[in-house]
Amino acid sequence: MRDLSEDVCDAAVPDIVSLGRRARTGSSDADTLHFAPSIRLCWLDLERAPSSAMSIAPPDPGDLLAAALERDDLSTAGQLISQHLWQLMQKDWGLLSKALVRLPDDIVERDPVLRIAKEFVGSAFLPGGAMNPAVQLAVDPRRIDLKSLPDPLVDLILSQEMVAHRMRGDLDAVKVARRLRQRLDRPDEQGRRPAHAAVPMHLLHVGITEALAGDCRQAIGDFSKGRMLPHPDGLPVIDWDLDLKRALVSAAIGQHSEADRVLAVAAAEEGPEVGEPFATFIRGTVAAIRALLAVDRLDPDAPELVQEALELNDGAEMWPFALLASTRWMTATGDLVGVLDAIDKAETLEQIPAASLAFEVATVARAKALMLLGELAAAARVLDQVDERPGGLFAIAVARIRLTLLEEGPEPAIAAARRLVVRRGVGPTARVEALLLEAWAQKALLGAVEPTRVAPLGPVIARKGLWRLLQLVPEHVVDDVPGLVGRADFPRQLFLTEPSIGAGLSAVELEVLEALAGPATLAEIAKSRFVSLNTVKTQVASIYRRLGVHGRRAAVSEAMRRGLIARPRG
Repeated sequence: MRDLSEDVCDAAVPDIVSLGRRARTGSSDADTLHFAPSIRLCWLDLERAPSSAMSIAPPDPGDLLAAALERDDLSTAGQLISQHLWQLMQKDWGLLSKALVRLPDDIVERDPVLRIAKEFVGSAFLPGGAMNPAVQLAVDPRRIDLKSLPDPLVDLILSQEMVAHRMRGDLDAVKVARRLRQRLDRPDEQGRRPAHAAVPMHLLHVGITEALAGDCRQAIGDFSKGRMLPHPDGLPVIDWDLDLKRALVSAAIGQHSEADRVLAVAAAEEGPEVGEPFATFIRGTVAAIRALLAVDRLDPDAPELVQEALELNDGAEMWPFALLASTRWMTATGDLVGVLDAIDKAETLEQIPAASLAFEVATVARAKALMLLGELAAAARVLDQVDERPGGLFAIAVARIRLTLLEEGPEPAIAAARRLVVRRGVGPTARVEALLLEAWAQKALLGAVEPTRVAPLGPVIARKGLWRLLQLVPEHVVDDVPGLVGRADFPRQLFLTEPSIGAGLSAVELEVLEALAGPATLAEIAKSRFVSLNTVKTQVASIYRRLGVHGRRAAVSEAMRRGLIARPRG
């Protein structure tokens, strides 16, 4: 049986082979290439094959490539890579890497697709499979006459440029993504959409770029658009990955129904066959989705899911979402010092660019932990370092509402919350937290909450499973929210008592301080509070620092002197 791609590409392969012979301009600069615009790249045009041929299942390109390499037929190997690049990248990365190393320069140089593939594949990943932040740019678009190239090749060059910038942590990736998106929205010469079969793959990476830059709304739009388009034949993994990435961003902003739908499909059937390192990346994406959902729902297995997400996304691009799940869990469970330690570690290990999702996650987590610890001035300094990005998590805006409430009072906080909840694109997580802060401010100002403002809150929280957000406001505010049907019975670690302003201790630290006055060991205190021993140790260290003491007995004595805890009778 002939390979389907041979039927489609027989006429195109000689043109591509002769491309290098007639496209050279005589310049010694290898990047200065001019291609006839009539050339069509067959590996991008599989959907143009006759419908009758589509019913024939073609041989696996990986098997064909392995056979060509075994018989040392490098010319055929080069043609197979050019024709099936995306499929080989997703399913047979190791085989593809070995084949590109073996291809002689004369074969690579006369096919621009092979040139791009060889440069990118050779530098995209480190030996252990982690993303390489020093990935090379395969072709410098500034040194090429893009107008002379066929559209699919221009899109490929821009897509690789975008991914290379993104892997380096360079925000120029967003500029290239926007330029590429404008090109992908165009029809081809006959007015057909998409212009070629690789558009869904490009939209996937445009969406990832936008998500990592913090524009969640645009990312979801890119993923959704890519999912509606036909993908290259033999690449169902594109649809699968588009669904997963859309579910991941949706889970981050509180749109849980979309994430639940994708996870249900994942549990019911196996995904398409994917090779390493992409299989690990996809498992990491699934783990991050599950962790975000479990954290919002305060599920008992949330700690294990968060740890799995952190491990699987170590060295992967989607690690900010795992960090988001981790910091949300630690904040909700009162491990505020743990939040600060995690952010310090992330900022040490990663070069976090400003105006990125990772920077927003780190900044908001640090600021919120500082506010809950009573260090408002420090929190304000942190928030001053970052600007809110339209279409993002809106977590920065919510954090500033919280700071306004604690620093300036309830009236300006109410006004800020009401402005935020009516803004376009605000996700359920940010909207619900803003409404809870508004209710808190109303209660502080008037002694009661406005029923019309909190009436929709309970059903939304219950339906979407946003129980974590109730941990972030005092219990007396939660008591005034109707409709909390099925609320999880979860131990509260924040706002248990009103914090004392004398020593600047948080409510959690006051409770630990009271426990220190008793006979319980630190391990026993940790067990009674449902936290780790390390968490209690960091809380105790914070108490000592705030009280200006260096031991348990001195801390208890100083706390009694200040009236922070009661003196024993008798």
